[in-house]
Amino acid sequence: MMNGKFPLVVKLGALTAALVLADLLSPASTPLAHAQNHIATPGWEGFVTRDSENKFDRCVLYNKSIEALTAAPYDMLGITRSGTGQVGLLVFFSPSTLKRGTNIPVTLRIDNRRVPPLIGQALSDFHINVAGPIGADTLAALRQATSIEASAQGKTVRYQVSDVGAALDALDDCVKANAR
Repeated sequence: MMNGKFPLVVKLGALTAALVLADLLSPASTPLAHAQNHIATPGWEGFVTRDSENKFDRCVLYNKSIEALTAAPYDMLGITRSGTGQVGLLVFFSPSTLKRGTNIPVTLRIDNRRVPPLIGQALSDFHINVAGPIGADTLAALRQATSIEASAQGKTVRYQVSDVGAALDALDDCVKANAR
């Protein structure tokens, strides 16, 4: 313990999460599941998530490759689509940036234009899940985006993105193929 904080625990927690994610996504450990659950479109890569009963949960695409997000799940953006078609965001900051909690206001600037604020849940000290709803105007702006800036709890992260429209279409196709 140092200054009332647990830096080793935080580092080990993030490392453990990265190792679990690496194991889940490793083609060597689960070749059939990896092939069935992997989705990609230029500039985006991700997978289908399932619940504990192996039922479809959602499709997720990240602005990093699976290998890159496994190595360091920080400073990246994820776009999700649920079985009901609702689009959400996973906003990843640097380690130890956030305080866990619910009803966290998240502000977005898409190509330097502010869009209506969103509400998310800080699931860890470095990422927020914005499950939605994301309005039609924000979705339209996302489709054309080349840069996205997200702010929460006084912290800001910026992403250069491409082909977000294609990523949203791929997520829609993923849901149609998996939500039965």
